Amino acid sequence: MKKILVVLNCTVLVFCVLFSFLQLVFNFSVSFDMEGFFAFIVTAVFTLFFARESFFFFKKRRVKRFFVIHKIYQYLPFVLLAAFIIRRSGERESVQAYDTAGIVLWAAASLCTVCLLYFFSPKRFFVQNEEYGRDAVELGIVDEKGVLKPKKRRGLKKGLFELLDWIDAIVQAVCTVVLINIFIFQLYVIPSESMVPEFLIGDRVIGFKTASGPRFPVSNTGLPVMRNYNRGDIVIFRNPRYPQDNKSEVKSFLSQLVLMFTFTKVNLNVDENGDVKADPLVKRITGVPGEQLVMQDGVLYRRTAEQKDFTPVEEEGRWAQWNNAALPAALREKVRYIPMSNEQYKRMLDIEKERRSLDYIQAAREARELSRRFSAEKKILSGLAATGTAIPALVPESMTDAYTFFNQSDTLIRKLLMFSGGELWFNAFMTDWEKAAEKAVSEAQKNGTADQSVLIGGDIYFDAMFRQNVILKLCFGRLAVRTAELINRGVSASEQSRDTERLKYLMDAQDAVLYLVSINDMRNMPVFPENTSAGEPSFIPPENFFMMGDNRFNSLDMRHLLEARKVPVTAFDSYTLYYNSNMKPQYVPQKNILGTPVLRFFPLKRFGIPGK
Repeated sequence: MKKILVVLNCTVLVFCVLFSFLQLVFNFSVSFDMEGFFAFIVTAVFTLFFARESFFFFKKRRVKRFFVIHKIYQYLPFVLLAAFIIRRSGERESVQAYDTAGIVLWAAASLCTVCLLYFFSPKRFFVQNEEYGRDAVELGIVDEKGVLKPKKRRGLKKGLFELLDWIDAIVQAVCTVVLINIFIFQLYVIPSESMVPEFLIGDRVIGFKTASGPRFPVSNTGLPVMRNYNRGDIVIFRNPRYPQDNKSEVKSFLSQLVLMFTFTKVNLNVDENGDVKADPLVKRITGVPGEQLVMQDGVLYRRTAEQKDFTPVEEEGRWAQWNNAALPAALREKVRYIPMSNEQYKRMLDIEKERRSLDYIQAAREARELSRRFSAEKKILSGLAATGTAIPALVPESMTDAYTFFNQSDTLIRKLLMFSGGELWFNAFMTDWEKAAEKAVSEAQKNGTADQSVLIGGDIYFDAMFRQNVILKLCFGRLAVRTAELINRGVSASEQSRDTERLKYLMDAQDAVLYLVSINDMRNMPVFPENTSAGEPSFIPPENFFMMGDNRFNSLDMRHLLEARKVPVTAFDSYTLYYNSNMKPQYVPQKNILGTPVLRFFPLKRFGIPGK
């Protein structure tokens, strides 16, 4: 047995020497970096210490070295792993071949140490190696049966050794759990309601990782992917919105260690603002390679290279959750955020229906009539008509935000009534969109179809946003004309605020703005991936997927950026309003998928297999 142990021990030593040498080869073949040099120092010192203890134990038969050798075997995989991570912690990208070679050496050394630890249990080793057993009995390390004799320590020394034993046990347990989490399975606590009703906040799930091809920490090398992913699969994945460079990956790995050492009390995986990163995510695959997607009014559509037109994704309705107020009462009580009541949800559907049924010809006719009436009211109020055709810049850019625009609409309307050229600006604001609509209507008439069948912008999303823009214009136009009429009649401001007709226009405007700023980016998504500059469709590339949360009103997923930006409602109107949008769809590389949730084990009342 001793010969087997010597061979295994020497083999591990060779692997450690090669691993150490690899750090220097990398350093000199690319360019010197401190991280790689430090990784070499760590592995070289450890290897020299390992060689020294091996010499004294196997060559000199120093039985007391048994426990040192045993600890070296236990910690060897973790020391080499730490050295690998140290080398990868710099800003410079590593060479894939070096990473692969290092991982192979780590795996070989770790496998050999597992074998060594099996043979190196005190009872097995001292019983099967008589010369070592006799020495161990004489020194009082074990009894005749090879059972360890507890050492008698007292006072401070006893307390110190017990503390060290506890620390050793905790460190080894955490490091072992980290390896299990990397390659086999990991426990997750659901932090949000993005997957209601499948998952609730606080649900504990087990994520199986082996079949998803887990990668070695801070590298692109790992096990092969042993499963296929389909639409509807729930997956755990790294959030591609965050940087995934070396430093970020090291920080993420270390934060996981700290999280375990502190029993989940300290999470260092935070962004530059100190907020805990939404990473990893648990979402559902809704788009697969070879597809182009678009979502309008809560319906997801798809097309492929063989399919010219978008068609609804039928199975999407099985898991997309829109109306939380309609959930069963027992489940609804556990949901913390219900964005709207049943009545509000119905009103949202009515708004979308009104937008879809908008008639451009009638809308253009009303816009021109509102412009004419506003001009007439202004002339009555000021007694002056506009001189010239130059449109004055009466509305600053800061007021073009839709929410601000309508929030300050009363002040703006009075400004347009009092300032010269206000009616010219109002006319341009109300009618500039007609050029694009006239073209669409002309094409529709030429084709013998209704104007709704022509999509301004080329797809249902851009067309819907154009219609939303027209609705906002009409809401403002009606409100402006009614306000001007009341002012000309000498109605006081307090009486104006109670005017039934004006109140109706205000409520319509409020609904339109609320939908735009709070609902639009949740219910709709532009064509993704975007068409080429030549207008040809693009598709999700191979080994990439698109994910969304089931609870669509409460899911920051692959539809959205982490931060909002100011965007125009439509690109087909020079006087369009703007709103803050975080819409920016992005697909997820398959290498970012960490695993799949296979069991919801807590709370016990919700025990079950996700998706079933």
